[in-house]
Amino acid sequence: MTGRKTRARAAAATAALAGCALLLAGCGIKRTGVIESGHAATVKVPGGKNTSVLYFVSKEGDRLVPVPFSIGTEYTLAPTPLARLLLLGPTTGPASAAGLTTALPRVPDGQVDAVTVMKSPEKGVTVSVPFAVAGLSDLARNQLLCTVGIAAVPDTRSRVSIKGTDTVLPAADCNPRR
Repeated sequence: MTGRKTRARAAAATAALAGCALLLAGCGIKRTGVIESGHAATVKVPGGKNTSVLYFVSKEGDRLVPVPFSIGTEYTLAPTPLARLLLLGPTTGPASAAGLTTALPRVPDGQVDAVTVMKSPEKGVTVSVPFAVAGLSDLARNQLLCTVGIAAVPDTRSRVSIKGTDTVLPAADCNPRR
């Protein structure tokens, strides 16, 4: 009887291992590469079609958070004042209360007026800022790219180059997940 029990246990163990091997094999599903599907989906921002969006950094510091901003239902904020507001950071209101921050360097109030956004057919959209841009983090770069790129041309995501006191970063698209 001992031999039968041992063989029965060995058969059960073999069956269990074979079942695990089938599960680990993925049941015949083959791997595929990354499939590009274009830009991310768009989201309707509360506040109407004249609401602009500022991109701030989450309180965890790991991602961008879109924050609606409006000065009234009849007015759309141009990209230059929007970029200036971005550089001032979330100082009051819901964005500040939620703990949102900025990855951009602090700009003294007197230098905020030096921020400009220019659009041209040859160069596209360029935001000029009064600080060095070569060492900006991905989050800081994307704050500018997303805020200005979405505001520059209505219903379009524009490529934006960033011009600082040290260099001009090549044009890039907004990618809030970087």
